[in-house]
Amino acid sequence: MKTPVNRQTLRQHLTYNWWKYLLVAALSFGLVDLIYTMTSYRTPEEKKIEFYIYGYADESRLNDYLENLRLTEMPDQEVISCGTMLDDGNYGPMQLMTYVAAHEGDVYLLSRDEFLSMAASGALKPLEEDEALMTIFNDANLSLQNGWRKNTESGETHLYGIPQEKLPGLASYCYAQNGYLCVMLANLNDENVSRFTRLLCRDMLTPPPEAEPQPTESPSAQPEPQSTESEPVAN
Repeated sequence: MKTPVNRQTLRQHLTYNWWKYLLVAALSFGLVDLIYTMTSYRTPEEKKIEFYIYGYADESRLNDYLENLRLTEMPDQEVISCGTMLDDGNYGPMQLMTYVAAHEGDVYLLSRDEFLSMAASGALKPLEEDEALMTIFNDANLSLQNGWRKNTESGETHLYGIPQEKLPGLASYCYAQNGYLCVMLANLNDENVSRFTRLLCRDMLTPPPEAEPQPTESPSAQPEPQSTESEPVAN
C-alpha cells in the first residue's frame, strides 16, 4: 500500500532522513568547488614574477611601481606582484621556509640572518654570472663585497645578494633588517626574473626625489600690519 504524502508523513520522513539531504548538499558544494578550482585560469609560471619582502613593505605603492614596470618594460608578463613576511623570529622563518619549499617567490629581500642561511645552503642564484647586472653596479662605482658568501655544500663563493644599502630607492617601498636583495635558484621563470632584477636595481640605485618645497608668499603679498596709533581728533 502506497504511503500517502501529507504533513505528518513528511515530518516523519525528515526526522529520520534529514542527514541524507545535508550530506547531498555538502557533496554537491564540494564537487562544484573542485570543478571551479580545476578549471579556473592560473597564470603560467613563465608569465609571472613574485617579489617577496622579509620585513616591511608599503604594498600599495610597491605594487603600483611593479605594475608600471610591467606595462612599460615587461609587457610580456601577465603579473608582477609583491608579498611580505613578518620578521618576528618565530612565524616568519617558518613562512619563509614554506614559500621556498613550494617554489613561491622569485626575488626576495631578506634580512641578513636569513640571507646568510640561504646563501650557505645553496638556495640562492649566483648573481655575478649576470654581466648586465654587474655592469649596472660597475658603472655606478659601487662595491658589492658584502654580498659575496660561501656555499658550505659546494665550498664555492659567489655573489648571492645585493646589500640593500646599495639600492637606496628601495627604502621608499620596503625594508628588511640589514637587507639583501636575492634571487632564488629554483625560480621557475629565470630569464624574466633576471631581467626584472636588472630593472629593479637600475631604478633603485638612486633615492626617490625629495618632495618639492611649498612656495612661500613674497613679502609684498603679506597684508600690511594695522596701525595701533589712534586717529587724530579734530579740534
